[in-house]
Amino acid sequence: MKKILQISLTALVLLSASWANAWTYSDGNALLILRQSGANDLEFNLGNVSQFLNQANGFSTTVTGWDVNLAKSTFGADLSGVSFIVIATSSDAAANPSAWVSSGDPVAVPHNLSFPTWRGNLYSVINSIGTRPLTYLVPTAGNSAYSIDPGGTYRLASYDYIVSNGGVNSGAIPQLGGNVAFRVEQTVPGTVGFWQIEPSTVSPRPASKFIGTFKLESTGKLTFTAGTPASNILTIGRSGDVSSVSFTTSPGGNYSLGFTTILGGTVSGWSTVSGPVAGDGSTQTLNHTNSDTSGFYGVIRTD
Repeated sequence: MKKILQISLTALVLLSASWANAWTYSDGNALLILRQSGANDLEFNLGNVSQFLNQANGFSTTVTGWDVNLAKSTFGADLSGVSFIVIATSSDAAANPSAWVSSGDPVAVPHNLSFPTWRGNLYSVINSIGTRPLTYLVPTAGNSAYSIDPGGTYRLASYDYIVSNGGVNSGAIPQLGGNVAFRVEQTVPGTVGFWQIEPSTVSPRPASKFIGTFKLESTGKLTFTAGTPASNILTIGRSGDVSSVSFTTSPGGNYSLGFTTILGGTVSGWSTVSGPVAGDGSTQTLNHTNSDTSGFYGVIRTD
């Protein structure tokens, strides 16, 4: 009897080892999701979202901690056409609760939410994506990774199943199952904005904070850049005494036109001659009436 008991315990230990956790999820961890119709959802834990917060504008880093080879074995060596999402949430009991959500819509400006809406639409969804693979004992797909068939045995723990409310809102999966009013995913190669959405009691709700951008190349290189992309002047036209300057914008800020006749210092120190105009991801144009025979223009963004 003792021998049989010992064998049984050994088998139990081996069985437990085969279900070893792929990640140790905690609220505050950033999750990278890769998905494509007809394939498994790949879910990666990138570690605490703090690594992407409070960085200097222009700070850029290659994001590691996820298995590029697993992605390529799932979707092919060229990741073109695969959708990617980056999400995170604090605890709903945090002193300053926040959720972080990617946006593949260049003109979308997310706004903060009431606490009940924030909790139901963001916290509960993102927290479920992080905790359900552990709850349902999903087999691991490698270090800090899960590969889950949205229609298979472990579908209840998959990204697609959770955000679509069990398939009820499957058509709205790109909008986190309809829980947000913008597209949270982008196809590779592509770039998503990264927004911090907080509960708010202010009415109307203020715009959310723009953190930076994630860029995923078809080769599998994932890059995070803090702050808003620099504005580019596209054209400068002149008709009589009026100059028309067209430039690119990013959502969430205001843009003004700076002018100087003598180069020196930063653009923010130049005279503001037109604007502001709200950035929405589209090309904007500002006009400046002046009689100077020469000069220099720059675009100034304020958040």
